[in-house]
Amino acid sequence: MPIFTYQGRDASGKLVSGESMASSADNLSASLIKENIVPITITLKKNENPFWKKSIRFFEGKKVKNTDLSLFTRQMYTLLKSGVPILSAVNHLAANARSEVLARALHSVAEELQSGRSLGVAMQQYPDVFSQLMVGMVMVGENTGHLNDVFLHLTSYFELEDSTIKRAKSAIRYPIFVIAAIIVGVIIINIFVIPVFAKVYARAHVQLPTMTVWLIAISNFFAAHWLIVLLLLFFCIIALKYYVNTPNGKLLWHTYQLRLPVIGNLLKRLTLLRFAQTFAIVANSGIPIVQGLTLVAQSITNVYARQEVMAMQEAIQRGNNILQAAQVCKLFTPIELQMLGVAEETGELGAMLNEIAYYYQREVDYDLKKLTDLIEPILLIAISIMVLLMALAVYLPIWNMVKLAH
Repeated sequence: MPIFTYQGRDASGKLVSGESMASSADNLSASLIKENIVPITITLKKNENPFWKKSIRFFEGKKVKNTDLSLFTRQMYTLLKSGVPILSAVNHLAANARSEVLARALHSVAEELQSGRSLGVAMQQYPDVFSQLMVGMVMVGENTGHLNDVFLHLTSYFELEDSTIKRAKSAIRYPIFVIAAIIVGVIIINIFVIPVFAKVYARAHVQLPTMTVWLIAISNFFAAHWLIVLLLLFFCIIALKYYVNTPNGKLLWHTYQLRLPVIGNLLKRLTLLRFAQTFAIVANSGIPIVQGLTLVAQSITNVYARQEVMAMQEAIQRGNNILQAAQVCKLFTPIELQMLGVAEETGELGAMLNEIAYYYQREVDYDLKKLTDLIEPILLIAISIMVLLMALAVYLPIWNMVKLAH
């Protein structure tokens, strides 16, 4: 969609200018008039470097970061609370959005608003940018007249989601870096170091320890068949990725994720944190429980957990209360079930879900710290054992050669 620059005068006669996407200059003129701006000049902006912009769009992808969505929802809340019309607010945020993907989506949403559609319906046309949870809450906010409160709830959701993801990435960044360094080190030793020592041992005609024989055999195998090994590894990764992307493979992998020895509990708590936080926002927004659980399930990335939430929704549709439906779901412990039962009796479901989300947030923080404290000594022991074995395999023959010399 082309970008136009414009100049005009507002209701007070003040000169205003800016940029906006529009299908044509006439559509932009009509949009400005609706915003009480009388256009003076509208000029098509030249695309200065189309190849560079296309390259940026390719590497940027279609997803929008939670940070950008959090900023968007907070600004929408502020503008709507101040009495700014929805169309003006969307146009303003589209012109100032940091994300190109979000900016293009907001410009298109503004076009939809001009044609008479509601904000929720307009956002629904761009599922890669606006999730079903976000669209559903916006629709409810429009119907109830509390759209600004909905954007405030969404701001809290995206901020917590962003902080949790950043903490999780920070916790696993160090072990991933160390493991990658170990793999690179082993490859370098096998390709460049072991063959040199193997030639020395071959000229010396000494009997090699079993450990050294195995190490040289592995090094020779990789040196002679490295291309085959890389191709096999590549095809295994492709086949595994293809299987994991199938419905059965994804369900099996996501079920196994929650049962992993070290990080399984952490992943389960992260899933329950998202469930509680999303369900709290849905409950506080006035969305019906059955419809809200559908939105909650769509916000959960783990397929196994999503199926459990949908089973909970089906139980409610059959006439069960929230506690009975939660007992069908295999994700909850007796503590959460007790809290949900109390919330249902008191009618404070949203507040209790916020408490559950806060509880899981503290548990996730503790698990992340414990994971970091646990992984560091494990990696240290693994590196020490690897270095010791390689050192013994490489230098034991040298020590034997020295003894024979004496």
